[in-house]
Amino acid sequence: MSEQEQKETFFEFPCQFPIKIMANPQKETVEFVLGVFEKYVPNHDKIDFKTKESKTGKYISITAIFEANSKEQLDNIYKEISAYPEVHMVL
Repeated sequence: MSEQEQKETFFEFPCQFPIKIMANPQKETVEFVLGVFEKYVPNHDKIDFKTKESKTGKYISITAIFEANSKEQLDNIYKEISAYPEVHMVL
């Protein structure tokens, strides 16, 4: 990582990184999110991936904890998941 990249982020890569997604509870949404992680995370089989439906069943939360390798990787994941119409929030 270059000195400039280190100044742009608070993280030291590689690091364990959690992403939480709030979305409509559809199977296709979960499959889409999994596909994004498969695309950007080389060791996607090692992702700690959990889903939980809200009490009312109106939403689903998806949590993924994985080894992040760069700010660019995180930006790509956030952008692609955030653009999906069934996703309400990505943290």
